[in-house]
Amino acid sequence: METYRSALLFLLVAISVVLYSKWLDFSAEHSQPQTQQDVVVSEVPEYQPPTDTSVPSNDQTQSVPSLSEEVAPPKQSNTNNAPLIRVETDLVIATINTAGGVIERIEMKNHPVQIDQPDIGYPVLRKNTEETFVVQDGLLVPGNKPAPNHLARYEHEANNYDLGNADTVSVPLKWVNEQGQSITKIISFKRDSYLVNIDYVVENQSDAPWTGYLYAQFNRTEPTKKSGGFGQLPSYTGGAIYTEEEKYEKVDFGDMDSANLSRKEKGGWVSMMEHYFVTVLLPTTENNTFFSRKAGANYLLGIQSNDPLVIAAGEQGTLGTSVFLGPKEQSRLRAIKDEKGVTGLPLTVDYGALTFIADPLFWLLEKIHGVVKNWGWSIILLTLLIKIVFYPLSAASYKSMAGMKKLQPRIQTLKERYKDDRQKFQMEMMELYKKEKINPAGGCLPILIQIPVFIALYWVLLESVEIRQAPFALWLTDLSAPDPFYVLPILMGASMWAQQKLNPAPMDDIQKRVMMIMPFALTLLFLTFPAGLVLYWVVNNVLSMAQQWFINKKHAQ
Repeated sequence: METYRSALLFLLVAISVVLYSKWLDFSAEHSQPQTQQDVVVSEVPEYQPPTDTSVPSNDQTQSVPSLSEEVAPPKQSNTNNAPLIRVETDLVIATINTAGGVIERIEMKNHPVQIDQPDIGYPVLRKNTEETFVVQDGLLVPGNKPAPNHLARYEHEANNYDLGNADTVSVPLKWVNEQGQSITKIISFKRDSYLVNIDYVVENQSDAPWTGYLYAQFNRTEPTKKSGGFGQLPSYTGGAIYTEEEKYEKVDFGDMDSANLSRKEKGGWVSMMEHYFVTVLLPTTENNTFFSRKAGANYLLGIQSNDPLVIAAGEQGTLGTSVFLGPKEQSRLRAIKDEKGVTGLPLTVDYGALTFIADPLFWLLEKIHGVVKNWGWSIILLTLLIKIVFYPLSAASYKSMAGMKKLQPRIQTLKERYKDDRQKFQMEMMELYKKEKINPAGGCLPILIQIPVFIALYWVLLESVEIRQAPFALWLTDLSAPDPFYVLPILMGASMWAQQKLNPAPMDDIQKRVMMIMPFALTLLFLTFPAGLVLYWVVNNVLSMAQQWFINKKHAQ
């Protein structure tokens, strides 16, 4: 009887997960991958001074420029119809607006928007009439002196750049003020990398020292579309910051609505993320202010350096930052620690409260994939390894159930004998279990242990971009999407029904009816689950059936 209660508990947990997902879907809006029509680059809107709070300005009362609404726009701030620059590397296609040198669009060549549109890359950054998500940056000079911000007009040398056979391609943009001071902004892309370096080379041609600070920010509108369907938890879309003291902290749109963020930190990073992709500002200066602000319908989240660059008269200096713009490929996120000395980036792959289980599951899945080169077979082999690890517990459980099944005729006799005295029947049944040395609760433990593993693996398959659009075999061309022909969910339901036949039938009529419904209910539930997760559950059921059949046969002898 306890076995069926544990099975009912599993069903309750599964349904609770779905109900929780729908509550999240109702209470928060999340972004979806955009179609080709949604991601067309539009013209940069004309700047409207001085109410544009997206531009940091200078406050002479402080040693470090601060964020305020007193904007002194540069004379080059007319951004209407500014030329666009196209940059192509082996991994991305970027669009840079010469107004501010803003990266307005960056497409992932190896990550299509949809699996049936392989030539249309997913735009991690985009700007159109429906949505804005761009990277803006610039310099601030104390005393409200002229400096190129993200609205300044730059001179450019070419409209197209191609990495070709080189290791690096750089886009130089030049800004010159009325005093003849020259600042060159250089945006550099590298081969096999989603890191973009942004450097400002300042030539101080005046007769006095030049002092400047750098800021960089994400400027995006809140997504109006939601991710996740029935049975799928919505993935987090919003901001996050990381510091060595506080570690990983989410800064969602509601947080930015309610209050401005302004924190002085050492090291760390600032990011904006969505389902499979992340954008991260990686400051090169040690002391920075992390800030957020709402500017009209747009949300700003960024960094501002607190350590100034001071350049003597007649000298030259460089101030810059880096930004990661790409998929949440964990191997690349880990590699940035070695390249930039930045920690914590793998936390942007959000596995939730069960990260401590999900991380080793993904690590093992990744190692298996390194050998078999197929994520479907990797899931199957991972399932087999999980069954091997849990074999001692499962064997004890199945042995208990086999013993209970063997006692079914005797229990049925007791039920008929004490049909009018339920308490007496329970006492006699427990006495029988004690005499035969059978623990009726022995079947609960494996199921209870599988629940967190199941949920953790769900998050692994939901969040890992490595499995996005990953094919397995035949009609299963995307393990992160539901089975288009529902073959796996039906197999899952059939295997669950067959597994029930190996277990002792419940004595209670209500439990018996519920157990009959469970395979059908869970089949419907799994129709919209990722195919990779259903594949795991089908393989798990088949292995469990084989193990239980063997133990039943052995115990019956």
